[in-house]
Amino acid sequence: MFKDRFVETLRMEDGILRYTQWHEERMAKTLEEAFGCRPFAFRFSEVSIPDAARTGVFKCRVEYGRAIEKVEFAPYTPKQITSLKLVTAPDDLDYHLKYADRSLLNALREKRGTCSDILIVHRGELTDTSYSNIVFDDGQRLVTPAATLLNGTCRQRLLREGRITEEHLTPDDLRRFSRAILINAMIGLRENIALPVSEIH
Repeated sequence: MFKDRFVETLRMEDGILRYTQWHEERMAKTLEEAFGCRPFAFRFSEVSIPDAARTGVFKCRVEYGRAIEKVEFAPYTPKQITSLKLVTAPDDLDYHLKYADRSLLNALREKRGTCSDILIVHRGELTDTSYSNIVFDDGQRLVTPAATLLNGTCRQRLLREGRITEEHLTPDDLRRFSRAILINAMIGLRENIALPVSEIH
């Protein structure tokens, strides 16, 4: 895996980039960890938004290393997730930074069989799907796994707002919950990309 190329993905609604502060903070922390410094300063307010992307929901994807390498916009439609396959990852899997190289995650996703996506078990604990964090609903609380492969910006924000809590969860804990909700920078709780826990196999 190339350790010096990273991606930041933001939701844009009608030409407005959402939660930019969270993404700028993550980029700054990533640069400091990867390079020991911040090789450049970046603000999403500096991004030039094409006229064709100013209506509707778009994904803004920024690829960077020691400099901004690419900024792209694409119309966004949420994936339909109806089932998840439990897949165990190697203990040494590391995706705590949002690397541009997703080959290890993609290799795990190939094990999904007939399911829509995977739910990754890492060192015995539930973590994330191949492209999102996950939140479980027990009818009273919304709980996200304390163990994550990537501590996403939406997850961080919902924790800080007190809308979700975190716990260390194993596959045996799934029986406690009725629903699983997928969240990332493009989909929050309001988008309700959810499935019954019974569809996690």
